[in-house]
Amino acid sequence: MSGLGARVQRFFWDMFFENMALKLVSLLCALGFFVFIRGSERAEMRFDVGIVHTSPPDSARRILVKEPPTGISVTLRGPRTQLEALPRDLGTITLDLSTGHENVIELSPKMIPDLPTGVEVVQLFPQRIEVRWDDIVSRAIPVRVLPTGSPRSGHKLVGELATEPATVTATGPRTIVELMQSASAGSFDLVDLDSTEERTMPLDLPPQGVEYSERSVKVTAQIAREEKVLPFKAVRVEVVGAPKAITRPETVTVKVRGVNEVVSAIEADQIVPHIELPFDIDLTKPGSIMAKVLLDIPNVEVEVEPKEVLVKW
Repeated sequence: MSGLGARVQRFFWDMFFENMALKLVSLLCALGFFVFIRGSERAEMRFDVGIVHTSPPDSARRILVKEPPTGISVTLRGPRTQLEALPRDLGTITLDLSTGHENVIELSPKMIPDLPTGVEVVQLFPQRIEVRWDDIVSRAIPVRVLPTGSPRSGHKLVGELATEPATVTATGPRTIVELMQSASAGSFDLVDLDSTEERTMPLDLPPQGVEYSERSVKVTAQIAREEKVLPFKAVRVEVVGAPKAITRPETVTVKVRGVNEVVSAIEADQIVPHIELPFDIDLTKPGSIMAKVLLDIPNVEVEVEPKEVLVKW
């Protein structure tokens, strides 16, 4: 067994260390040949190229509604070592969209910047870029604010919420602006209000691609006490200083309008429509005159119908 082990040991020693210099030279030659073959081997690899574009002047009144992609994919063929030395991002292509009317842009290999000699473009994806344009228009649209909640008990919102300005100008693509009905400023909370209030409220963001002429508006809520109208029908008209005088018609209709609690407290005996004749009228002789019916009640508005009657004496 010892003789066999010695022969095996001798075999491996000779295999690795006999003619060491010659074996080392052979290994270096093999490595060099491998590098040469791999370096000259042609391969295909995919790279990225960014896309930017010029824009038309403001005077053209044109806007992109379908933008070009931010990048494309490029497949290159060439020596593997050259391809592996290239950065994954090969740079950018600038598309000329300065007229505002280009719809399809065809891409070509010559657009790819700074390719080394021996490297060629095999494929561009996509090979064409489609964009879509629209005219830029401006249009005035009303401002919309929605009231929410209720004022304090006994109070009400008079009319509608008032905005300043009442309209704003929307500027953007025609296909969007012409469909816009209003510019929203959200909702105005009326809870517990007992007097007129003004607030500055921001406009909601417009649709993408649209701009408003204003960022905020002033909104006014006019708050007043709730009113009540109390009618009194067929109320007799009195002629002051002429008890025998009569009126045609003899009665009128009176409407009292004012704050609910004040109007509700008015009694019927407070409703005394009357006529005050001019001081220079001679009541000793028969006569007649058209006179205004008078009635004054504090803290309320009074409406008399008819406003004038014929007085005879």
